[in-house]
Amino acid sequence: MRTILTLLIIIVGTISANAQTNADVVQNINKVKRDTMYIYAEATCNNIDTANYNARALLEMKVGEWVRSQHPNEGIEVCIVKAKEHFLQLETRRGSLYRAFVYVGKNDILPVSDKSEVAVFEVQTDSESSLTTSEDVISEDAPIEKSATIVLSPDEKRMLALKNLSDLNAYVKELRDAQRLNGYGKYSTMPKDKDCYIFVCNEHGTVIASFRHQSDNTCINLSTLQIDKVENYHNGAIWFQIKE
Repeated sequence: MRTILTLLIIIVGTISANAQTNADVVQNINKVKRDTMYIYAEATCNNIDTANYNARALLEMKVGEWVRSQHPNEGIEVCIVKAKEHFLQLETRRGSLYRAFVYVGKNDILPVSDKSEVAVFEVQTDSESSLTTSEDVISEDAPIEKSATIVLSPDEKRMLALKNLSDLNAYVKELRDAQRLNGYGKYSTMPKDKDCYIFVCNEHGTVIASFRHQSDNTCINLSTLQIDKVENYHNGAIWFQIKE
């Protein structure tokens, strides 16, 4: 039976590009990426709230996969996570984009097999009551926190309507005519460290899967909004990149 894993992410230590230079933030981000003791996710959007939301949703999925791999037979229901965030505003030719980078140390992840064991307590000041009410305890039937989901951009919603190679070729031509196409080719030629889109087609030219490929080599299935792999579909694929 598939394990349902709910994540309670406590965000701490938010750092913005206003507090540090872009170079400082990028240096910190690269340091985290090189450290195998961290799990991270990132997203870039023209809205900082959307970027943060997408990065957080990706982090939830990645942490969930890691917890299941570490505890395959324990039926983990809840995962308490203390996460940190870095926000970086990136300047592009089409204006300002916001990059949200969210990470968590593997040692800061606490898997819980029974969510009725979880309680959240607020730290009270001296002027407040030292007693904790029953509302501070999360009951077994109460949701810990609504999990975030990936938000599709208008372009990605349009991509879901592409059903075959003819539709796909027409869409790529439209991007090229609008000078929004930054690259296109067979899957084997795709730059692995770039944000791209991937479409898998069967021998009849029918689109059977489409992905948002991110620079950290994570692939999000645009239909299921879950982490997925192109290799799961055993068919030919093409990629393209849209200019921001």
